[in-house]
Amino acid sequence: MGQAGAEPSDDAGGPLTLRRLAAEPGLGLTLVEGEDLSATVRGAHSIEIEHAASWLRPGSIMLTTGLRFACRDVAGGEWRALVAELVDAGVAGLLFGVGPHFGEVPPGLRHAARVGRLPLLSVDAATPFTVIEEFVNSGALAAETYLLRRTVWLQNDLLRALTSDDPVATLVGRLAAMCRGAAALYAASGRIVASTGNGPFRLIRDEIDAREPAGRHHFSVGRWSVTCRPFAVGGAAYRLAVASQDAVLVGNLGDDLLQTAERVLAASNSVWALAVNHERAEAARLMSALQAGISASRVRQTWDRLRPFRFRAGSPLRVARATPVDPRPPDRARAADAVVEEIHSRGLAVVLHQDGEAGDVGPPMTALLAAGEPTDEWLDLLGDSHLVGVSGTFTELTDVPGFVDEAVTAWRVAARRQDRGGLGSVVRLDTVDFATWLMARRDDTRVAERFDRHFGSLARSPDLVATVVVFLAVDQDVKRTAERLFVHPNTIRYRLRKVEQILGEPLTSPRAVANLYLAFQDEVLAHRAQE
Repeated sequence: MGQAGAEPSDDAGGPLTLRRLAAEPGLGLTLVEGEDLSATVRGAHSIEIEHAASWLRPGSIMLTTGLRFACRDVAGGEWRALVAELVDAGVAGLLFGVGPHFGEVPPGLRHAARVGRLPLLSVDAATPFTVIEEFVNSGALAAETYLLRRTVWLQNDLLRALTSDDPVATLVGRLAAMCRGAAALYAASGRIVASTGNGPFRLIRDEIDAREPAGRHHFSVGRWSVTCRPFAVGGAAYRLAVASQDAVLVGNLGDDLLQTAERVLAASNSVWALAVNHERAEAARLMSALQAGISASRVRQTWDRLRPFRFRAGSPLRVARATPVDPRPPDRARAADAVVEEIHSRGLAVVLHQDGEAGDVGPPMTALLAAGEPTDEWLDLLGDSHLVGVSGTFTELTDVPGFVDEAVTAWRVAARRQDRGGLGSVVRLDTVDFATWLMARRDDTRVAERFDRHFGSLARSPDLVATVVVFLAVDQDVKRTAERLFVHPNTIRYRLRKVEQILGEPLTSPRAVANLYLAFQDEVLAHRAQE
């Protein structure tokens, strides 16, 4: 092999093709039928028996003098059957020796080869078949050596992508360079995960979608020749495609490129999974220690343990609590993996631990994170799929247990709002008002008993409850309440008088308003969020 990273050349040491074989002086070969002579020849065998294709491996060539067809009138169907067998077996070509039994290549055979697109060459009567067999088989051995060298070169070149900051993008870039064109990695949904080059990526995706999902595909999009391969990594389905305006290059190299790339991506995923598993174990130990409370003497050691997670000692911190909105078991592991992958891709300082016990809303996650705009953006993104409660900001690691309680309180606010149709799935406790904080920390069982005692009669009248909720949401404006409920203002006044009768005090009393607001706060906030 040449220097590391240098591609093996396509010279005489490369694979033996039909074109090179036909052009070889001294073999006495003449092309009879066939335009595409690019197939690699992997062996040559002289066979004169029926069902010859069963003795040939794909890529080999068959030599025959037509012995089994001699001394009888051969119908065209027999030649077609022979050609069909050879094509189905993946035979590279048929060499017919003229002289012993036929003075020329039979017209029926020529026609069958033309229709079946099987390359057909004639062998001069003066050329022994053994000469061709020895030449081909020695050349095939050299071709196998070349293919092995090329495979090693491809693997070495693509494996370098694993050392980059973005292995997937680097790998796709190398694929595009090797095929002198473009390359793209598609998710099962059709989303482009990574791409390089100026290829027609959307048209390629549309063409892939129009084909069967399984198996490799070779097709053209305008001037671009494309090879595509589906595969799975970590349980997720992907499709990898290379495209070039050099059809011969893609035809010769495309399959090997994609197969090697798949192995590299699988290796990358295995390395990443090993690192993530180690990181998760350390994150679990760290969060357990922090939630239990660490002494002042262990603060410095704990900051050292946080450094691999991209934390800087003394930086402002927050705690977050999150649960998936969709708790279906098949989605839980994949959702957690997606969260970890997003943290890595953004380079965030986050220690994430998924609790072992799962409740009705799925297993909760607790995270220690560096306060700042990058993590705020990530929390908002997490809110698309999770209910998230976030504590206030702090700097002392010894204070983590109290701020874990804050995050849990904020999560309860998010959960209550979600249950009552409120908008927004991320709640930061340092932005909620005192009443919200107070209500989130209540014992719901005891509150329910007290609520029924004071507001049971009111709660059993849906019209009155709706009126109270809207009345409080619009700052006790009768006209606006009527507009929201599509009734006359006098109807609202009548209902409010009934509410006063139930409460035993007027709604002009601050105490009555405060009690009603606390009792129906979630509904009031949900109504305001829908404005």
